[in-house]
Amino acid sequence: MRPARSAPDADFSREVLEELYSYPRKSRPIAWLLWLFLGWAGGHRFYLNREFTGLAMLVTGGGALAWWGVDAFFLDRMIRAYNHDQALRRAEGRPPRELDAMPPLNSSELAEDPEWVSAWREWGVLRRGLRLAGDIVVLLVATIALGALMGEAEGALEAGVAVLLLAGLTAMGAGPDWLDDVPGLRGLQRWVHQLRLFYRYNPPGSPVLLLLRPVLGLVTAPFRARPRVEVRLYVELGAVFTGIFLLLEVIPEIVLPVLLPGQSVQIGAFLAGWVGEVISTFVFVYAFATPVGAVLTRHLLLRRTHTLPRILAGLILVVLVLGMLGAL
Repeated sequence: MRPARSAPDADFSREVLEELYSYPRKSRPIAWLLWLFLGWAGGHRFYLNREFTGLAMLVTGGGALAWWGVDAFFLDRMIRAYNHDQALRRAEGRPPRELDAMPPLNSSELAEDPEWVSAWREWGVLRRGLRLAGDIVVLLVATIALGALMGEAEGALEAGVAVLLLAGLTAMGAGPDWLDDVPGLRGLQRWVHQLRLFYRYNPPGSPVLLLLRPVLGLVTAPFRARPRVEVRLYVELGAVFTGIFLLLEVIPEIVLPVLLPGQSVQIGAFLAGWVGEVISTFVFVYAFATPVGAVLTRHLLLRRTHTLPRILAGLILVVLVLGMLGAL
């Protein structure tokens, strides 16, 4: 039987935190397998935390497969560079590469409220109520807009599924133990922990800024470290979900015709609509997950219980399900 999970507070799993702060090295066999089977979609670059170039490979089909081939000559060098950087960060007491803009792990510090949360607790009832109303407006604007797009825009339905998963896992806080036994959800749970750590040390900002964050983040990321880390997190989320949905289309469009007699592989038709669908799916996931993730994480960090974050997640569920039903 697995031992009970302890945590510095209700929002963080000690087990997951220790895993995130273990300065994990990247495996050469895994990187090469990802290059072999998913290199055309940048899978090996996402694995090595090169999200922006991985995204470029995803939307261009590995640079029309040429970039995919060229990376075979540089993959070992990228693996060594990543592992060397992790070792250097451990030696210098800096956080792991995945947790830039966050300090080293300190469980006693995590047991205390961050400064921006302590300041919020001193606000009056009216000011707190107005801020909560503003955050609800952000969620409603984002989810109603996404719901309306589901029946009209390619990739919006996939983005709705991604946002629902994000909302559900975020509202769970540290999350139940059984999530560790589900490979896909295990990875998403660790991503949610990274997001929670980021916002703990970097306040999400006002409701207006949260609505504009997807665009403002891209504009300011080249010049400031914190927006760059936030953008990287949501780019990673968007790219992973885009890759998953793309694979779900690859299987019936390419693999099944090979297995079924009398069926032809329509590779040309598939590739013709590939780039546009990949881009639209990624843009929608990135644009709508950013404000939703920030609002839910903010209230998860503010509250002593998970009641309000779960209510807000339920609101998202209702709006998006109605949008999905209307799209079907």
